Amino acid sequence: MSEVTTTVQSMSQLYNDYDFSKIFVFDNKYRTIDIAASGADVELEIGMLIGTIGATGLGAIMASGSSDGSELPTGVCCETKTIADGDTASVYICIAGHVVEDKLIFDGTDDLDTAVDSRTYRDRIASDTLGIYLVAATELTDYDNS
Repeated sequence: MSEVTTTVQSMSQLYNDYDFSKIFVFDNKYRTIDIAASGADVELEIGMLIGTIGATGLGAIMASGSSDGSELPTGVCCETKTIADGDTASVYICIAGHVVEDKLIFDGTDDLDTAVDSRTYRDRIASDTLGIYLVAATELTDYDNS
């Protein structure tokens, strides 16, 4: 889950920025969910929020504009995968534990403050999942951290 960005590359110099931050940081629980691509390819990324379609039990990218159950959070996608139109794939999602909130990926213009059924996604992630706790990227709770 680390990322390398090359900032300078010449014949005599190479500078890279390394991002070793993680999205799943402590005591996480995972399970698989089947996601079907219908009408177009589905591009999944690590950190993307996943909901469950009530009628089929299949996963889908969570979106506030949906009304089939996938507008509510089930978990956070743990892998990058492309599902071709017409195919179904099994995908790992995080259903409980500590997740860095800055690494979450929402559909469209949704964010943690988007309200669905009079509750924000921040509240829904905490209550509708098995126990996903959103944490800051920098944890400064120990006395020796500064």
